[in-house]
Amino acid sequence: MNYYDNLNKIINKIEENLSNKIEYKELAKMIGTTSYTLQRIFVFLTGITLTEYIRKRRLSKAAEEILSSEIKIIDLSLKYQYDSPVSFSNSFKKMHGISPQTLRKTKQTVKIFPKMEFKPIIETIDELEYRIMERDKQKLYGITTGIIKLEDNKSIQRLFEKSRKEKILDFIINNSDSKELYYGVSRDIYQNGEYTQKIQYYILGKEKREDFVSIEIPKATWACFKLNNKNQEQILKLYNTIYTKWLPSSIYNEILQYPQLEIYYEDSCEICIPVK
Repeated sequence: MNYYDNLNKIINKIEENLSNKIEYKELAKMIGTTSYTLQRIFVFLTGITLTEYIRKRRLSKAAEEILSSEIKIIDLSLKYQYDSPVSFSNSFKKMHGISPQTLRKTKQTVKIFPKMEFKPIIETIDELEYRIMERDKQKLYGITTGIIKLEDNKSIQRLFEKSRKEKILDFIINNSDSKELYYGVSRDIYQNGEYTQKIQYYILGKEKREDFVSIEIPKATWACFKLNNKNQEQILKLYNTIYTKWLPSSIYNEILQYPQLEIYYEDSCEICIPVK
């Protein structure tokens, strides 16, 4: 059974359990990975988080039931794992543009988010160039997006635009003391030990400044993948390849709750993933 078959098994498992609590760890076991990596892979392949997909499927099924049955709204909210009818109604209206009560009265058309299906794509993959290296603990300084959604690439683009417009990147590069000119750091956000599908992204250097935030990069072993340019679209594509193709077939596992590090040189960059 190939990789895409296993992903479709996950989709089918979700579909069978829309009215039950869904454990990401159990889904991840179906493709032999961690909950964290599964959530990353899902975003890279679909453009939305696993949580958002499940939410949209539940609200789609709820709309179908409102239009085809007399089930009470309070029972629907409980069935599809909402804490209260109010939170269910708010989420329903956000997706469908209409409250569940109004839909029942008017029977008007609504948006339905269909079940996904993964299909194998024959594509040419360039050979990956990477190295394994040890890096000591270091403290870096710069600017940040604040906490954003995992799939929110526009906030990262805006941070780079700000760094150039306000000459922040110039300051960082001018105060670098090696071929490593500046750094991009992505820190995953956890709550009560669970990954939230949110990140905080930084543009950093080695020199302190009064208006800069700081972050400590832990001592670790890093798998560093080379890219012969600094194009943000190509960087995202490389992340996609690392998480969907390299990690699932590699002897290495990512160290969770450690940041991902991007090292920027004059004409190239490396994406570095902490591994063991």
